[in-house]
Amino acid sequence: MPLDTVLLLDTSGSMSGRGIRELKRACNVFLDGVEETARQTNLRENVAVVEFSSRARVVQSLTNNYSLCRRAVDSLSAGGCTMMFDGLMAALQEMLTHGGVLRLCGVTMTPRVILMTDGKPTDSAGEEEAKKKVLGAAIAFGPAGFKEVGLPFSVPIACVGCGDCDIALLQAIAKLTNGMYVVVGNIAELSTFFRRQACILAWLAKAPSKLLSLLFDSLTGSVDQICCQICFRLAVELLLFLL
Repeated sequence: MPLDTVLLLDTSGSMSGRGIRELKRACNVFLDGVEETARQTNLRENVAVVEFSSRARVVQSLTNNYSLCRRAVDSLSAGGCTMMFDGLMAALQEMLTHGGVLRLCGVTMTPRVILMTDGKPTDSAGEEEAKKKVLGAAIAFGPAGFKEVGLPFSVPIACVGCGDCDIALLQAIAKLTNGMYVVVGNIAELSTFFRRQACILAWLAKAPSKLLSLLFDSLTGSVDQICCQICFRLAVELLLFLL
C-alpha cells in the first residue's frame, strides 16, 4: 500500500498575491520529489489536496495520478477567512475514507497531514473559540482520540508556519498529534525540506534489508518522523564508527 499524504492548504485572503504563488510552487516541488521517488523506487505516494478559507473542500482525493494533484493545486485562489477547523475535519474525513498504512522493509509509516498556513484560525464565535475547536480537532488525529473517531491509527500533523502565524497553536497541534512543527520565512523555503525527505525515502526503498533491520528495527510514524529517526540513528552509528 502506498504512503498517504494530505496537503492541507490555507487559501485565505492573507495568502493572496505572493503567498498563493509560493504555496503553489512549494506544492509542485513536493510533487516533483514524490514523482522522482516513484521513478527511482516504484514507491508511489498517494496525495490529496484539501484547501480551507471561508470553507473547506477536498480539491483532490488521495491519488497517485500526480497530474491531477498539480491541476488541483494550480486551480487554487486566495480569499476569505481562515476556517482551519473545517480544513482539519475535511482532511480527517479523507483519511477515514481512503487512508492506509505503509510497511516498507519492516518500517511502518502512517499517513501524514502537512498543514501549511500563514494565518490564525477564525470563527464567527471569535478567535479563542476558533482555537479551541482547532485543538479539539487535532486531538481526533492523535493518540488520545483517533480510536473515538474511527481511525485505525493516529495521524501526525506536520505544521508549517509561514509569516505571521499563531506559533503556539501550531506547536500545540503538532504535540497533540505527535507531529512536528516547522517555521519558515516564506513557503518557498519548503522546497529543501521536501527534497531531503524524497532522498531519504528513495534510499530507504533501495537499502539492503539486513542494514535496515540492523539500524531501523521497529521504526513507526509519519514520513517526517521516520526521516528524523533515520538521520539520528545514522549519526549515532557514524559517531560510534569514528570513535
